[in-house]
Amino acid sequence: MPSSTPPRPKVDLLSFLRSRLSQKIVLSVFGSIVAIEGLILIPSVMRRQQELLEGLRQQSLASLKVATVDVKTTDEVVFPNQLLAKLSRLEAIPVVVGGSLYNARGELIGSFGEAPTMTFSDFSAEEDAVDFNPNLDRYETAQSFPLVGIPHWVVINHDTTSVRREVGAFVWRIFGLVLLISVVVTLTTMVVLRAVLISPILALNDDLLEAAPAALNEENTTMQPFKSLRYRYKKDEIGAVICAFQQMFERISTNIAQRQQAENQLRDSENRFRTLVEQAAESIFVLDQDARILNVNQFALDSLNYERSELIQCRLFEINPAFTPQDYDLLWQRLQAGMPITIESVHRRKDGSCYPVEIRASFIKMTGAQQALALVRDISDRKQAEKAQARLAEIGQLAAMIVHEVRNPFTTVYMALSTFQTMELPPRGKMRLSLAMEESERLKRLLNEILAYSKEQKLAEEAIEINDLSRELLGSLQDSPAAVDKNIQLTTPSESLVVKGDRDKLKQVLINLVTNACEAIPAKETVTWQLQRTSQQLIEIQVHNGGDPIPPEVLPKLTQPFVSTKANGNGLGLAITKRIVEAHQGSMTISSTAHEGTTVTVFLPLSTNLINR
Repeated sequence: MPSSTPPRPKVDLLSFLRSRLSQKIVLSVFGSIVAIEGLILIPSVMRRQQELLEGLRQQSLASLKVATVDVKTTDEVVFPNQLLAKLSRLEAIPVVVGGSLYNARGELIGSFGEAPTMTFSDFSAEEDAVDFNPNLDRYETAQSFPLVGIPHWVVINHDTTSVRREVGAFVWRIFGLVLLISVVVTLTTMVVLRAVLISPILALNDDLLEAAPAALNEENTTMQPFKSLRYRYKKDEIGAVICAFQQMFERISTNIAQRQQAENQLRDSENRFRTLVEQAAESIFVLDQDARILNVNQFALDSLNYERSELIQCRLFEINPAFTPQDYDLLWQRLQAGMPITIESVHRRKDGSCYPVEIRASFIKMTGAQQALALVRDISDRKQAEKAQARLAEIGQLAAMIVHEVRNPFTTVYMALSTFQTMELPPRGKMRLSLAMEESERLKRLLNEILAYSKEQKLAEEAIEINDLSRELLGSLQDSPAAVDKNIQLTTPSESLVVKGDRDKLKQVLINLVTNACEAIPAKETVTWQLQRTSQQLIEIQVHNGGDPIPPEVLPKLTQPFVSTKANGNGLGLAITKRIVEAHQGSMTISSTAHEGTTVTVFLPLSTNLINR
């Protein structure tokens, strides 16, 4: 915003005179003064001219009286010619150029010098008739006076050259005075207008030109103050206009700043939303009521191998051969009723190949129009996984059947071998019988594990204190053949760790993990077995051994059936362990490096009762 102490604006005379308003005002003032003085000058000139002409007339009249004084006082009869000769003396006067004499009957007695143009009919009706001809510099006057007791008329023709000069000089004097007055008044008006009106207006004009870019400037919030603000304290309309301009600018700047901020936020939101849509790992379609595709994201284009220009305005049926117009109409009606829909269908790529999809459709309103928003997910992997799971289920059922079929004759063979153990046999026969019994035991364990893996993990759930269960198993594990000459170090927390699960199956998990760890280390080494509670309300069970690391290429497959690092292992122990952990809503991870050894970590959810305690 502008500060309260704006600098004094610099308005020089040239900028003042370049102002169209000042030019109009100055010209108007100057013209008005000239016009007024002109109106005053014309009567003055006419009055001055009349005064000068009257002076000529009075001068000639006085001379006439002098010239005819002896005629009035003599008793002799004056003849017309003698009287005319006396009147011709008037030519001695510089301003008199001629004259005429008329008797009472209007008869011309005679003329002298330059005869006047005025006749008896022109002046007989007036006592003091005059005739002024400025073009010829002549002024004629008619005087009536008695001569020797008889009325006569004398017309005198005057030279008005001196009058014209005097009037011209008078006009120039008055014009100079008028011009001087006009210039003084105009300059005074200019000075006053410059301070009172023009300077504030020019400053306001400059400020208006700067206001728009200043209001739109987002970065420069502390711009230079406006020049016109120094006039805002004037107690007139100019001050009111400048105050109104300041208020208007502040409001506009605030509104523009708020709008720009809102636009920037909206633009950022749109960009974030567009980025999310474009980078979404699912295809997104926007369709109208006619099943025409209005918009798609990049993932959809990549999935279908189309360009955007090719796919936009296509109809859904071109990429979804399983959909008919009737199906879409029914879908649209369900969406209008506010019912989001999830269906499975098929999409067809540009090359004609098809793949299964899951479509989740909902109803939206954009730009006042009703549209359908569809999120489409490629479920090819899920379908393949379902098929693989179905095949595995079939294989599991087949394996269970085979195990049952094999166990019956195997039991007979095993019983027969057991019977042979009670008989006296030669050393070679005893050696072969011992080998047969070992293989029979291994086969028995394999059949049991295959049967356990193929069965669904059904849990007989109860509240189990893992610390107590671990301490209970520690003694028997320490005495097992795998732990001979090896140490098992169990660490349990002071707090109770209760899980809801199947006791026997959790025993099997702990026995498998600790036994595998013992088998992986040489004598005199230690297996660490640690239990603790995590911040995510989970029980963490860690079993660590410092034996040889598991090869990196084997580690990801270690929980798969029939994958083992042991020479005599069948690869089902960890697979069964993982299935039991997952049946308890837990998880299992295995890490192994040459520096840190191998660590198996099992996470089991804490019992709800313990969490709420």
